[in-house]
Amino acid sequence: MRLVSVAALLITLGVASSAFAESPADDWSGDFGKKSQRRSDFVLGISPGLLLGSASGYPNEIDKLHQPEWQVDSGFAAGFGFDAWLGGALTAWFTFGVGGAYYGAHGNTGRTSGGAFLIRIETFPLYGIGGPFRDLAVFANVGAGSLVVKPDDKARTNKDDADAGFASVGGGGVAYELFRTKHFAFAPSAEYILFASESLHAHQVLMGARVVYYGGPG
Repeated sequence: MRLVSVAALLITLGVASSAFAESPADDWSGDFGKKSQRRSDFVLGISPGLLLGSASGYPNEIDKLHQPEWQVDSGFAAGFGFDAWLGGALTAWFTFGVGGAYYGAHGNTGRTSGGAFLIRIETFPLYGIGGPFRDLAVFANVGAGSLVVKPDDKARTNKDDADAGFASVGGGGVAYELFRTKHFAFAPSAEYILFASESLHAHQVLMGARVVYYGGPG
């Protein structure tokens, strides 16, 4: 599955980048077993923001799939979305969590709404360089969810809603923890989200800010 492959690639890049940033004399071992100076223990995060994108599909009925007369398109849509997750920081540069998401937007010819259950992998691939680079995050989300496109009244011509049914959901993004306190980090964030099923495809971008609580250090 390509979404899983992308997530695995992000993990590999995070590990390799951190290792490369350290000199050979340091005998860098990934910081496993060491007391973290940046992130550790419990992680709880939420990332709300402006949702932009489009969705197109068909009613989730076999006789209506890929039939032009039943196609529903949202057009370019704008709205609100958020991710929320909980998990743990395995090292100062790697966190893992599970959570959910909501997405809703209104377009020229339709409205979209839906949600997803997601597994989240996040790395800080330049952590080993030190300084401000320690706070640049790269993350990936993979999971499953559902999305519905309701055609606008003007666009509706006896059409049913487009329904993704049980869809694969995946994507990734970047964030930079610009402000930090003892346990909280505040960061601007940008994320790409893909919904894909036999009956519907959606491409969306979530741009906003996130707040993350780290149980440690401290």
